[in-house]
Amino acid sequence: MEYGNKTWRDVSFNDIFSGRKKNRIIGMTFPPSDLNLGLEPSVLTVLPEGTNVEYSLRNIDFNDNDVQLYVCSVYISGYDGFIAWALRHDRKKIIVGGYQPTIFPEEFESYAFKIVQGPCDDLLETIAQPGQVVKGITNYKKIPRYDLYDIKWNQQIIPDKKPNDVCTSINTCQGCPYRCDFCCSPIMAPKLICKPSDNVQREVDYLKILYPKWIFIRDENFPLQKDWRERLEMIERTGAKIYLFASANLLNEEKIKFMAKHNVYMICLGLEDITVAYSKNNNLDEVCRLLKKYGIYIYLSFIVNPLKIIGQEAGKKFYDGLMTRFHELAPEMVCGNFLMPFRGTKIWDEYYPFVSREDYKHYDSKTAFLIRNQVVREKMHFFMFWNQWLYYTSDFYAKNVRKFDIQDTLHLRFMELYNQLRPEYERIWDVRP
Repeated sequence: MEYGNKTWRDVSFNDIFSGRKKNRIIGMTFPPSDLNLGLEPSVLTVLPEGTNVEYSLRNIDFNDNDVQLYVCSVYISGYDGFIAWALRHDRKKIIVGGYQPTIFPEEFESYAFKIVQGPCDDLLETIAQPGQVVKGITNYKKIPRYDLYDIKWNQQIIPDKKPNDVCTSINTCQGCPYRCDFCCSPIMAPKLICKPSDNVQREVDYLKILYPKWIFIRDENFPLQKDWRERLEMIERTGAKIYLFASANLLNEEKIKFMAKHNVYMICLGLEDITVAYSKNNNLDEVCRLLKKYGIYIYLSFIVNPLKIIGQEAGKKFYDGLMTRFHELAPEMVCGNFLMPFRGTKIWDEYYPFVSREDYKHYDSKTAFLIRNQVVREKMHFFMFWNQWLYYTSDFYAKNVRKFDIQDTLHLRFMELYNQLRPEYERIWDVRP
């Protein structure tokens, strides 16, 4: 497409859309969606209406002459993949958004026509704004383009979820007002913005026709909303089992009892780094006791700072302490994440000397990239898996929590990891499955 004597930086919104309304609009996610572990791609929220709009599950090349716009959501670990792809395509047609473009817009100036910062659900109004870097506009006039994505691809890791069970998700709000020292969510959306109730209801009505057995409320902290009870009652009408994020300091017996009554199956609580005291977890033990009382599963996510577990003694002390907490709280599900320092968070100044551009591809929470020694890094990856495996296969878990070997997605995922790591590490395993 020619734009006369204009450079690509001078191209306007009207130039892009003039005479091109029938051409394809392609949504893409970098890195590509993980069909086994992922949820619906975030770019589905941004894509406009129209039969010319599609989502590309794989980041393949297209004929630019057939494409009006490429809408690309880019996370840190997808940065290199995006750059490699963008260099093969017409940058006058590339719109980019997501965490990495929001925080580092300058890194995308040579590769995209528009760089969208923060949440967005109105693409056309957003990119009509002047300038190359624009703020995302959210007006809640539509719901995500679920019709562009096969919901059966979702294989979320959930206790008791079987591979053929349909799982979907929903956001009822965006942002988080808290400032946990490690968390990047407030950088993307620093205040809580709730979707209008009628928008939530429309989305629920759509999700009902998918007959989901499971639904994940993706809000950073669902009970932060004043009307969360009304929203939960809406979502309950899908008939699906519900799991959600919350923090212990926002839960009490009345709230937990209400959640149990309205189909909440599991709550994810951030145990975080057990060597750090978080005020949100002052009542964590009591909350876990209440969740057990009312039959709601507990999902504990924890953080491993690899710089704190260097050496056999330090590693043993940390994981012994973690296992003690598992036994005290008896969660049905645990999930480990290595510390990932994000620019803009409180811990960034402490860790930025350890982070290089080459580490972008390792921002997957499963790589101890703060450790430069590759052998030590791989051993840390193994021991994070191993301690979760020991918990799931322990007599304690079998007698006090639930049966592990039931061929649900939790068991199947850990068997995949077991078979992946076994050839290299079996010689140091002191327990056999």
